[in-house]
Amino acid sequence: MPVGKTGVDLKDFEKIDWDSLTFANNYIFLEVMNNKERCQYLIEKVLHIPIKRILHIVAERHTNSPRISSKSIRLDVYVETLDGTVIDLEMQVTGKGSTIYRDAEEEQVESELPLRTRYYQSLISMDMLRRGMNYPELRKSFVVFICTFDPYGKGLPVYHFTYRCKEDDDLQMGDLTENIFLNAKAADNTEDKELAAFLRYVNSGLAQNKFTQEIDEETKRVRNDTKWRERIVTWEMDLRIIKKRAHEKGKQEGIREGKALGKQEIAEALRKKGMSESEIAEVTGLPEKKETLK
Repeated sequence: MPVGKTGVDLKDFEKIDWDSLTFANNYIFLEVMNNKERCQYLIEKVLHIPIKRILHIVAERHTNSPRISSKSIRLDVYVETLDGTVIDLEMQVTGKGSTIYRDAEEEQVESELPLRTRYYQSLISMDMLRRGMNYPELRKSFVVFICTFDPYGKGLPVYHFTYRCKEDDDLQMGDLTENIFLNAKAADNTEDKELAAFLRYVNSGLAQNKFTQEIDEETKRVRNDTKWRERIVTWEMDLRIIKKRAHEKGKQEGIREGKALGKQEIAEALRKKGMSESEIAEVTGLPEKKETLK
């Protein structure tokens, strides 16, 4: 079986129509936007978020909740500015363009987006607030989803959410978090030329200004890069192996827990029959339970 220099099965390359991948593809989005100038333009000119100089960008930031049992997630493009503001940029695509190997149903993605936003904001806050720090040290954070579909079905090009008081709509809670959803289907519904050009490019690939032309040129360069292609295939293969192992581990843990539960039930039944703890331990293999003094 032919393999590449990194041990990747070359048959995996044959399954991918690389030329069909667009800027909206998650992996290309990560690669193209891992650039300070492009990120700053998108944030300031398209999203209208005023920021100071970008301090650093991390593409594919893996974040874990402090709870051992909590879910580990992957933040697409994690931007931190000089004044401490954090902007998490996420590309959301459904159907055949969602990823290289996996498709995602639009209805499922839409229903999960608000809850994912909540989770992402909580993890960003935990990342900011190290042990020993105080709450006033939390900084402003934005989670931005660039959607190739209308996430709320209202035809708006931008859905911008902040926490407000139900009894007084002018009163904001002031938690320093904001969530933004861009709707690539609504490019014609805005008079903002920069936003319209960006949404139109995400939706159709039509580059109408200098910024989208630059993105388009970089998109073509990235998807024709053999080393990048091989890296992505390797990445996808690793993800499949990790998920398979996690599934098998969970299955084995479930079996062990089931067996342990079964032994406990047997032990309780034997106790009711008057069997001694030492005999129960010998039969079930469970640790001998100390008998309580009467």
